[in-house]
Amino acid sequence: MYIQRKICVLYLVYCFAFNLPRVQMTKQRVTFRSFAKLLCLCLLISHQATFSREVVVDFNGKSPSRKQQAVISEWLSYGLNAVEKTLGPISQSTVPINVSMTSAKEPVPWGQVVRGHIDGIDMHTGEFAAIDDLTSDWTLYHELSHLYHPLFAYQDFWLAEGLATYFQNVVMLQNGIYSQAEFLRRMRDGLERGKVATRSYMGPLDKVSVNMWRLRAYQRVYWTGAAFFVEAETFLKKVGAKYSVAQLLALYQACCRMGESEGASKSAYKFVAQLDSLSGTKVFLPLYKRYRYEKGFPDIDDEQLELLIKIYSPR
Repeated sequence: MYIQRKICVLYLVYCFAFNLPRVQMTKQRVTFRSFAKLLCLCLLISHQATFSREVVVDFNGKSPSRKQQAVISEWLSYGLNAVEKTLGPISQSTVPINVSMTSAKEPVPWGQVVRGHIDGIDMHTGEFAAIDDLTSDWTLYHELSHLYHPLFAYQDFWLAEGLATYFQNVVMLQNGIYSQAEFLRRMRDGLERGKVATRSYMGPLDKVSVNMWRLRAYQRVYWTGAAFFVEAETFLKKVGAKYSVAQLLALYQACCRMGESEGASKSAYKFVAQLDSLSGTKVFLPLYKRYRYEKGFPDIDDEQLELLIKIYSPR
């Protein structure tokens, strides 16, 4: 028989008990739910914006030590703050995060977004991973970025993975995890990998996206999608738009995210059309129509990448 126990305490008390650094949030509550070997940690966070949301963290399988639970809690709080600093508050009221401990030497060997009635993420972490190694890893920022768009159809997975790949790097730049030089290096290297992969996985991008797993065409799909958002930033700047892509995603959370259809054939089309509407431009939809049938890899130059530094470097 499972015995459920729920204890609510202020986060300040939790920080004291586990020697956790205080996290800069407006209001928090920690809730423990005990189901035999399953520990459920809930952080209730109220933002200055109109959103409030509960983050439910389940430790699956092997339970981490109390010390490692505190490390993981600190890492997840840091990651959520970092992503929301760049993209604004996540619109959904509950964010489930499943954490599985592994014997892997790398801090975060794997992660994925989990779509359902309530979207969440799965994270696999090294059982002895240090906080600095966890916060320096890109996986959490990538998976959390997926929560800012609805599920797209398979032919549009390039847009979904491109958004998450692009913003994992932007988040890490804006939050000081990457220096400007490191950001530029990683963007250049990633785009080059995408370009090289395009020679092996030829054909229209939407068709390659549908067969991404069978072909293992991840680099082409992910980095062509990232290039889409680099180009979108460039065009927004050229037409004198008021907002960056990140700011538009924040607006999208407030107006539209929760009402979007999930996984429909037109989900991506409606998403980019909404971004055009919010920006008052015709940037995203024409770019989307061009990219989805693109057979080659787009040309992204250093000037476009330097623009990202100007937009997103911490001030």
